Amino acid sequence: MASSEEQPKIASALSELIDSSAAVAECVEKLRADLDGRRPDALFLFVSPHHRDAYALIQESLLHELRPSLLLGCSGGGVIGGARELEESPGLSVTAAAFPGVALRATHINDEDLPGPDDPPRSWELALGVAAAERPGFITLVSPFMGRSEDLLMGLDYAFPQSQKVGGVVSGLRHVGERALFLDGQRFSDGAIVLSLSGPLRMDTLVAQGCRPVGPLFTVTSCQGNVIETLDKKSALKAVQTIFEGVDARTKDLLQRALFVGLVGDNMRQGEPQAGDFLIRNVMGFDERGGNVAVAAFVREGMRLRFHVRDAEAADEDLRKVMARSLAAQPERKVAGALLFSCVGRGERLFSEPDHDSQAFARVFGSEAVGGFFCNGEIGPVGGGTYLHGFTSCFAVFSRA
Repeated sequence: MASSEEQPKIASALSELIDSSAAVAECVEKLRADLDGRRPDALFLFVSPHHRDAYALIQESLLHELRPSLLLGCSGGGVIGGARELEESPGLSVTAAAFPGVALRATHINDEDLPGPDDPPRSWELALGVAAAERPGFITLVSPFMGRSEDLLMGLDYAFPQSQKVGGVVSGLRHVGERALFLDGQRFSDGAIVLSLSGPLRMDTLVAQGCRPVGPLFTVTSCQGNVIETLDKKSALKAVQTIFEGVDARTKDLLQRALFVGLVGDNMRQGEPQAGDFLIRNVMGFDERGGNVAVAAFVREGMRLRFHVRDAEAADEDLRKVMARSLAAQPERKVAGALLFSCVGRGERLFSEPDHDSQAFARVFGSEAVGGFFCNGEIGPVGGGTYLHGFTSCFAVFSRA
């Protein structure tokens, strides 16, 4: 059995203090105690806008006090630490990770630095300083002003098909220069920070999209772009209308005001799709004359889909199913902790209670070492591809490989 020094160790601290120096001191004290004298390899820093005048001071102080090999993070409209969530109030979250034997490489990359669509995978390896053969995990923090964020995600999938990717889009303030990415004392207002982790570390991803399925599984039999014309060779609109039959009044209400479509991300998957297999996208509108349904995604013939609804109860049910599925797949796994990238539309806005997602994780996996932030878009895998989501909670769950 590996010694405790060889096991990954994660500690997470959260301060509500408005004074930035005092907030750093509070987090440092807790992290030192929880790390049992181990030096962190990485610090993940998430800061609310209330500390925007002290971004440089906060980074400098953490680098000096904890001496990490790497510090990265961003500003956020809400922050998460120690399995607690602060929204629209002062918050400083610092999650410290000791990852023995793991190679950590972080790169700030702008739109113009991304390889072109015809460049080989090796171009991506050179840009990010890591080889696909290492099978790294990736954590990606993206500025909302990055124009080629989708190209970045597609490039990561293209060059590193065996790797897990997770992350989020910076939130919190409205103007260029106010939202910030952090890397080893530097501050950036645009581009993305991409962290690769290679070595004896397992990084699993959980993607809870906050919806529950309603009605049968359909197959797209004709479509154009993002417009579905027929499902199972029948009018797409009529297919939606049949879902109303036999459901309770609450579900009918949700079908009218909170209807989404779940696309099966991997059509080669056999059997009934499970929680986490659907890529959730908005239903944009209906053409009553043509019987068509427009959705916020490109569709193709043969694609399978199921309609979904979203509310607090559905989001809670989806999260529980995704976590239960992960736990059942690896019941003996000892979880060191996690990073959580959650939509700004979740939290108390959705659940009418604090700390919902982070505390759910703590109960299921037995760890309160959960840090992260509330995002303007969440990055995570569905059905073999990595996507930018909304109303989602995406977890990076760490354990020994």
